[in-house]
Amino acid sequence: MTIWIVGIVLAIIATTLVPHTAATAAAATAGPFATLAVIILASALAGRLGAFALLARALIPARSTPVVAVAATLAFTALLSALVNLDVAVVVATPVALGAAHRQRMSAERLAVAVAITANASSFLLPTSNITNLLLMSHLHLSTSAYAADSWLPWILVTAATIAPLAWWAASARTSSVPAGPADGGPSARAVSDLIPMFLLAAAIRALLGGLTLPGGFTGQLTAGALLAAVVNNLPAAAAIVPHGAQGLWAAILATTIGPDLLVTGSVATLITRRIVRDSRLQLSAWQFSTIGLMLIPAQLTAATVGLHITGALS
Repeated sequence: MTIWIVGIVLAIIATTLVPHTAATAAAATAGPFATLAVIILASALAGRLGAFALLARALIPARSTPVVAVAATLAFTALLSALVNLDVAVVVATPVALGAAHRQRMSAERLAVAVAITANASSFLLPTSNITNLLLMSHLHLSTSAYAADSWLPWILVTAATIAPLAWWAASARTSSVPAGPADGGPSARAVSDLIPMFLLAAAIRALLGGLTLPGGFTGQLTAGALLAAVVNNLPAAAAIVPHGAQGLWAAILATTIGPDLLVTGSVATLITRRIVRDSRLQLSAWQFSTIGLMLIPAQLTAATVGLHITGALS
């Protein structure tokens, strides 16, 4: 309800103060959200057909050590986030993770934190992996193939730098009793309606604040953008930022995908994860999320930067 109120209020303000700019911003923002709506509908169909359940069974062994179970669950999360979409990934993977925690007698709270952090950090392999990627790319002309040619190695390095320590950390906490958690979830076609207030919010911010340029060189833009995305949420941050050139684009994309690992409010996906966890009578600790995120973000951003240099994206 809150995001509806904020979205409507900002949309009214934008159309009142800058009507022409608001119309232009809405037209530019509509494409990314239409793409995401198609992805959600296709994912809902795939979920009903059992595609995600089949993939989970293929990747996550029924009998394994806790570390292997966690690593497999996080790999499942990363693949969904990268190849489908970030929000779809947490909706599908969080119930799977809670089920794995129940079977292995692991800390469900830690595994939920690990799922959210992994989903955020791995949501830049394709433009469609995250709505923020689409919003930022709408300012520049870059084909999906050219994007993927730059992103594949950074994605592998970031995913490895994320899953390895998280698997050890999440598996190291054992407990004698873990609630069974919700049944395996999946994306719902009704989620498309949730995009409406997000669209109003993004379009209004683009109209009112669009044109924000991150300061400094690549590292400076990366740092400033990550802090901005964590504090104000990555969706409004991506709506406001206008990247310049390849370095500016990649700084903004990494900032709005990895930066949200600093605060639970940094991305809608993390809030979705927290809601699913709470529905299972558990808690996703905000301080624990921020502590782990703060420890991982420097390594994640470094891995991404090294990968981009190797693929030539920053040359």
